[in-house]
Amino acid sequence: MIKPWKHITRTELLSHPRMHIVEDTVELPNGQRTQYVREAPHTSCSVAIIAINSQNEILVQREYSYPPDEIMYQLPGGGAGSEEDVIAAANRELSEESGYTARDSRVLGAFYVNNRRSDRKQYVVLCRDLIEEKRPSDPEEFIESMWLPLPKLQQLITDGKITNMNMLAALQVLQTQQG
Repeated sequence: MIKPWKHITRTELLSHPRMHIVEDTVELPNGQRTQYVREAPHTSCSVAIIAINSQNEILVQREYSYPPDEIMYQLPGGGAGSEEDVIAAANRELSEESGYTARDSRVLGAFYVNNRRSDRKQYVVLCRDLIEEKRPSDPEEFIESMWLPLPKLQQLITDGKITNMNMLAALQVLQTQQG
């Protein structure tokens, strides 16, 4: 029978506005103690937004990602504030990253971004009935946005052009919900 680990102590290794790394001392089910390095995010959840326009196209973005040194496809999204509702976070992120707001938003599902090193859960939020409104964007984000039909996205996945795990998981949640 699988049993949970017991948390004993926590030591902060790195604290930065964008990342928080800790080392936990834990007791395993067999009584052995070990150290476990993990991310302790400032927010416990984030959102991946599937915004669909009146032509049934999905808002897709391309942005340079520094760690893999690649321009990558992605969905709008980001972290939710500690007291922020998931739908409110999705609408805020959609507005900040694309200039759109949604009159109809709902959670389709959720997944852990990296369950081996973090407890952050990412919620997939479907946004429809969109209204365009320009707002200031994040000064560290240089984003190209486009509208693509789902078959085109599926082809980009097949061709190995979409490699962003969050986008792949969110699109799978969408397809599962659509039947």
